[in-house]
Amino acid sequence: MAVKLPIITDDLIQGLDEVFPNRHPDLSLTDREVWYRAGQRFVVDYLVEQQKRQRETMLTEKVLD
Repeated sequence: MAVKLPIITDDLIQGLDEVFPNRHPDLSLTDREVWYRAGQRFVVDYLVEQQKRQRETMLTEKVLD
């Protein structure tokens, strides 16, 4: 079941990318902390993909109009 998200802006992606950067885990972290941070980053990556899909959909809809 697809959930329609609000428009995902570049500012949102940029802000989340700064807060939750894509980097290798710190070896001093526990397994739980590593997985927690991986989950945070997963959300950012998910939103990046959704933004791409939104843009593709907008372009397709404009072409069809």
